[in-house]
Amino acid sequence: MNTLNRVVLLSSIFVIASCGGGGGGGGGDDYTPPPTSNTGPEITNNTFNISVQENQTSAFQILARDYDGDTLTYSLTGTDSALMSVSNSGTVTFNTAPDFENPSDANADNVYLVTANVSDGSASTSADFSVTVTNDPSDDAPTSSSFDGTMVAAGPVQGATVCIQVNTGTCTGAEFTTTSAQDGTFSLTVDSGTTGVLRGEGGFDPVTNLQFGEGDSLALGQPVTDQNVVISAISQLMNEDNSTDYDTFKTKLGIDPSFMIRFDNPFSNLDNAANNKAAVVNTQLVVLGEILESIHTISTGSIGNKVADAITGRSTTETSLGDTTFIKDLLTNYDSDFSPSSQQLIDLSSGISAYMQKINANSSNSHSHFMQVGVSELKTLMSSVMDGTASSTELDKLVFNTIDWINNDTAWSGGTISDNESYLNLMTYSLSNNGSVNYVVDNINPSNTEFIIYVKEGDVIKFEASNSVTSGHPFKMSTVQNATSTDSGQIGTAEGWNQDTMTLTVSSSTPETLYPYCDFHSGMYSQGKIVKVSSYTQADIDITSASGALQVKGTVATGPFKGASGYTYKVYLSSQGGSEHTHTFHEYPGLTFYMPADQGYHGSETSSTDSPFKAKSHYATTGDDGISDDY
Repeated sequence: MNTLNRVVLLSSIFVIASCGGGGGGGGGDDYTPPPTSNTGPEITNNTFNISVQENQTSAFQILARDYDGDTLTYSLTGTDSALMSVSNSGTVTFNTAPDFENPSDANADNVYLVTANVSDGSASTSADFSVTVTNDPSDDAPTSSSFDGTMVAAGPVQGATVCIQVNTGTCTGAEFTTTSAQDGTFSLTVDSGTTGVLRGEGGFDPVTNLQFGEGDSLALGQPVTDQNVVISAISQLMNEDNSTDYDTFKTKLGIDPSFMIRFDNPFSNLDNAANNKAAVVNTQLVVLGEILESIHTISTGSIGNKVADAITGRSTTETSLGDTTFIKDLLTNYDSDFSPSSQQLIDLSSGISAYMQKINANSSNSHSHFMQVGVSELKTLMSSVMDGTASSTELDKLVFNTIDWINNDTAWSGGTISDNESYLNLMTYSLSNNGSVNYVVDNINPSNTEFIIYVKEGDVIKFEASNSVTSGHPFKMSTVQNATSTDSGQIGTAEGWNQDTMTLTVSSSTPETLYPYCDFHSGMYSQGKIVKVSSYTQADIDITSASGALQVKGTVATGPFKGASGYTYKVYLSSQGGSEHTHTFHEYPGLTFYMPADQGYHGSETSSTDSPFKAKSHYATTGDDGISDDY
């Protein structure tokens, strides 16, 4: 009602009230209250593109509501409206069941266009609907077969459209389609002899409810009908690069040769090592693809093809998709018009690799949560690196304290996270003895050598005894130097010492200085000790006896390979003549290491033959008998 009508109506009411007889307020029997305003109806359907199979009259339901509670009437208009009818309750049906092979819509493409109109008697609304009629293979195929299998990303994908693709990269236009179940399984009936790429698109992760868009799809080339198949991120990768055989891909990805990419569901038995590795790779590929898509739109090719080329083009034996060198090389050669700055390249490669290294798969569905955080918060943070809004504090937390970042800075709801890299904080020291005279630790005699092991909070050190050393010489820890069984300084679990495993987990409760000792014999460790520090000093570490190449277990803290976690080898504690670059490691603040140019490796998953670096005051010179020359 417009303003002018309101004025006229109010004026009329006033005149009638003034002229009425009897006085007293104008509330006689012939009084009519003013009309109230009307709220029009609303169509509430979420989906306007409907698919129905041929040979049935059911089309769709018009969902509508009226806030005034008025009775609604429905009608149809539009291109193909004459072929359909609508009931008093909004149910739309075909007047004659459609035939896929003989479409009757206006342009004969099996897409029926109709406009739904809803009225409450005074106001109306409308919405356009399209009804796509799909083929019923059983109606026209003399024989049929089916592709049976499972679709997985980071676990099963529910509600995905599965098809034999007709148009590359999409199920649009496909003749044969079905939908995956909650466990990701599907059965796609096709005409016998049908071949092509089996594709699944859309759907969601039933654990986290993470929705995949219509453009998100996975494919499997060379599907078969005589056994169950698996559509996965790995099969999608191979579909992008169908020139590389399955065995080569498995070797490059570190997947067990016995694992069958086309037929084995990696999430069916995560206790199996081969399955578990393949499950982790699947989750990593999904996360990596989403991040790459967010940081740059490539000009040629596809993201999957870029990743496949980077994997098959590796010249090293490293297989981890979380390898910092791999991520850095992938980004460097990603696209001709992708040119991040040096700092952006460092932040991207360190951030992506740090997260990828933590991804694991277990029975509590942590893999689904890794995928959810990866394609949301991690993707957002990596995108902010490219637009210059990323916080250096948050980036460092992601790289060096990844699990804390996941727990505290994201919407993680996957329970306790298992740390795949807990071994980085563990250092092992060999323990033997020379009778009841002295222990021997890493070939050092701590009874006559001031042997110091330096540790910091978070470190774990383990003494591995050869033979039956501790049965005759119980190895214990005390705050008293050269202690005996009668001293009161013995420590236990409260201070981080596990007597059964001879492991010290250093925490704030661990004393600043500890003295190992034999519970039976005095003096066996009288000159040695364990000292807790917050950082390390080069002068405290033995760099003279450790003149050869070492491997350092930790995370590179600075430089272009920042974030490389694992075993970095061919490093030295002293300069090798100036033809090297320097490194610092997050686990060893205050120490500088040297690596000759073009030698060694940053952050390998497996150790090398180089001696491990340990933060200690002495490296022994070992004689032919394997016993230290120090005693």
